[in-house]
Amino acid sequence: MSRSARTAVTYLIGGGGVYLVLWVYGLLIDQESDANFVPLNDADNWLHLGLGLGMIALGLLARKALDRTRTAV
Repeated sequence: MSRSARTAVTYLIGGGGVYLVLWVYGLLIDQESDANFVPLNDADNWLHLGLGLGMIALGLLARKALDRTRTAV
C-alpha cells in the first residue's frame, strides 16, 4: 500500500482501527479463558492502545496534508 499516499493513509487508519479492536478485545476477555486465542496480557493492551491511537493520528495528519497539497496544485 506504499505505492501511493492515499493507500498509505488508508493503511494507517485501518491498521490503527484493528489495533484498537485488539485493545478492546484484550480488555474484555479474561487472560486465562479459552476465548483468549491471541495470547494477550496487560503489556499487549497498552501496546495496542498506543499503536492504534498513533497510527490513526498519523493517518489523519497525513490525509490533511495530502488534501492541502492537492488543493494547492
